Amino acid sequence: MISIIVAVFRAIIIKLLTTSVFSFLHPSLLKLDKWAETKLGIDIIKQDKKFHEKYPLISKRIAVLERDAHPKCGIESFDGYANLDNRIKEIERRLKIKQK
Repeated sequence: MISIIVAVFRAIIIKLLTTSVFSFLHPSLLKLDKWAETKLGIDIIKQDKKFHEKYPLISKRIAVLERDAHPKCGIESFDGYANLDNRIKEIERRLKIKQK
């Protein structure tokens, strides 16, 4: 019974740590993790490290997906940007002529 309660408690803490909604709780949760590690022998935060050690290929795939998901470049570097920019400027110029 106690192991079920500890497992549920651990799952809740892991979920809270991974969401940015409860970022104000991070210092308190880190203290709670330290307490759980010393008193109960449960290390919550290092579970992620164990996953990366146990499944290195999946870890590499996740790293590549995270890197490629949001490229760090400006909109000017995308193909077709110059054409879209010129088209928008032409439309704005036509609208200014019609408004006068």
